[in-house]
Amino acid sequence: LPLLTRSNAQTYSATDKVTTYGCSSYKYCNGHGTCLYSRNECVCEAGWGSPGEVLNLGFRPSYDCSKKVCPMGHAWGDAPESNSTNSRKTTTDMAHGKKECSDMGFCDRSEGVCECVVGYRGAACQSRSCPGKGDCSGHGKCVSMQVQARMPNALPLSDKNENSTSGYYQPGGMRTNTWDQERIFGCVCDSSWAVGLGKGETQEPEWFGGDCSLKRCPTGDNPDTAADETSGYNILAEGGRGTGKVGNLKHHDCSGKGKCDFKSGTCQCFSGWYGDNCGIRDVNAVG
Repeated sequence: LPLLTRSNAQTYSATDKVTTYGCSSYKYCNGHGTCLYSRNECVCEAGWGSPGEVLNLGFRPSYDCSKKVCPMGHAWGDAPESNSTNSRKTTTDMAHGKKECSDMGFCDRSEGVCECVVGYRGAACQSRSCPGKGDCSGHGKCVSMQVQARMPNALPLSDKNENSTSGYYQPGGMRTNTWDQERIFGCVCDSSWAVGLGKGETQEPEWFGGDCSLKRCPTGDNPDTAADETSGYNILAEGGRGTGKVGNLKHHDCSGKGKCDFKSGTCQCFSGWYGDNCGIRDVNAVG
């Protein structure tokens, strides 16, 4: 591989470079570059190792422009670099530099395509995948943290999201602590009822779990208690970021009188109780 200088000029050893003029030894750059005849050197086109791409990569994929460059994205992890114009460069205030496949994949140079490691996706492996088969198990939406921060039904529910169009969203760039807000994705699970902290909304979605693979059972109030377990009014939502408003609801699986099979979303009622939500007492039950 050539050594790179600040001017991006190539330095070759005696054995690297064939002395014949005209780039014939490099197959005339394979149709993907321009031959510098006097130097017997190929200057490759974009996508095949152009000077700018070589500068970013830190190496040449090939001398004869036969190997492709893969899409580049901000590295998920790398050593910080200095962004200072000071020649001493004592600061390290820049990270996540541009890398092929975002340093989370392998470049297929025959196609110029990234093969991402498990859990990452995108042309440059620049995004985290959502959990669940087929993204959120087919029962949710796979959205970025930036989008979730503005959604009133994304968990954990919060008063801030309920009362503000911006929610927890904070603008930022690669030099802030929100650099990955458009790159990390998560599931917002589906629900046949409205989810939120407001009136008529329920604090828990129908489908739940990190991959939205679990389904809640029919809800109901426990008839043997004085409290209304289905009321979410003034109840702190899970996650501790907001409380239910007047008319808000809590989901109470199987009315507390049965065991919920979260795979099917059906109740297995305790003895003496029946109904889809186990909320009906069997008056003929013994004991």
